[in-house]
Amino acid sequence: MKKWAFLMALGLGACTSVPPEGVDARMHQWQGYSAEALMDKWGVPAQTNKVEGQDWLIYRDTKTGSKPSIGIGVGGGSGNVFGSLGTVFGGGPSVDGCTRQVVVVDGKVSQIRWQGDPKLCWELTPSPTGSQ
Repeated sequence: MKKWAFLMALGLGACTSVPPEGVDARMHQWQGYSAEALMDKWGVPAQTNKVEGQDWLIYRDTKTGSKPSIGIGVGGGSGNVFGSLGTVFGGGPSVDGCTRQVVVVDGKVSQIRWQGDPKLCWELTPSPTGSQ
């Protein structure tokens, strides 16, 4: 029984999330850094636009995984005959996305907007340590 409790706690710990405020704080760290430093860490943007004299760098990412599932089954038998019946709840594919829009003014990061799964956006956005 203790083994199952440990495994359940471990599984729930793996599902931890990142609050949106944490993602906002990480994005805010990049303000004032050069667009070049940001691209060195984040890579090439999926799209670039120029709006009212501002450069916009747009990063779009998705991550495909699988949802957790629970299986329940009942079995029984006698002699040489065995039968079972079961079903699975949940599971299947899971697609998470993150879009980050970086506004660049005079070559410096002015603002970053993000939308999507907070955990994925957090994972995709490195801290700017030593990038200025």
